[in-house]
Amino acid sequence: MKKLIFIATAAAFLLSACQKSIEDRAEQEARDYTRKFCPTPVDNYSRTDSLVFDRAARTFIYYCTLTDVMDDPELIEKNSAELTDGLQRSLRESTALKLYKDAGIDFKYVLHSEKNPELVLYEKDFPM
Repeated sequence: MKKLIFIATAAAFLLSACQKSIEDRAEQEARDYTRKFCPTPVDNYSRTDSLVFDRAARTFIYYCTLTDVMDDPELIEKNSAELTDGLQRSLRESTALKLYKDAGIDFKYVLHSEKNPELVLYEKDFPM
């Protein structure tokens, strides 16, 4: 009986030791996504350049580029509230991100200009 309890305890310990923390998993998924899919094709005048996970801030950061007609600081400023609402709604409705949202992981979008890559057109944190 003692041997069975020892084996069960050892198995439980080994299984828990093999599991990644939510931060490890987020970091790995962000790296994998960027490696496999980025930069994404342009869709609706934007593309995703990379996805990173900031472990200290517990935040996924989407780095994107705006192109063509959306690559306009005045247009982005004028429509900032609508852009924020759309991104917030998209994050809220995403079932693929449920694990991270439930764990209190936050999200951030940083949108750059295609014409002037150093120019940040929009930057917003979305706490979950």
